Amino acid sequence: MVGVKRFGVSLPKEVAEEVEKMSQDMGVTRSEIVAVALQEYLEARRDHADAAHECLGVVLAVSDSFSDIGEIIEDNKGHIVAYTHLHVDGKCLTIAVVRGSGSEIERLSLAMSRKAQLTRYVPLR
Repeated sequence: MVGVKRFGVSLPKEVAEEVEKMSQDMGVTRSEIVAVALQEYLEARRDHADAAHECLGVVLAVSDSFSDIGEIIEDNKGHIVAYTHLHVDGKCLTIAVVRGSGSEIERLSLAMSRKAQLTRYVPLR
């Protein structure tokens, strides 16, 4: 393939299984699924990951326990305007309004994603 670079990526077993199933259902390769997902991720984060960009947004995190991400909230309280924690169908949903440079908010969001089963950053501006 022209213009393609190969490299290995380790994925959680559940994610790899979903990629495999999706690729079979859609009749495309796993690489195509991963490439499209990464491109969308990079486009969505491009401005917000820039250290000069001032972010205002919401980070949503779904975890088994608040303790999974409570320390991250404490460590980043300078960038968290407000947060709430809810229990929904046996899961913990934490919603944090965040403000800070793109690189700071990106680090906070990635830290949460390492501890939570689902994390989303939604820009408010």
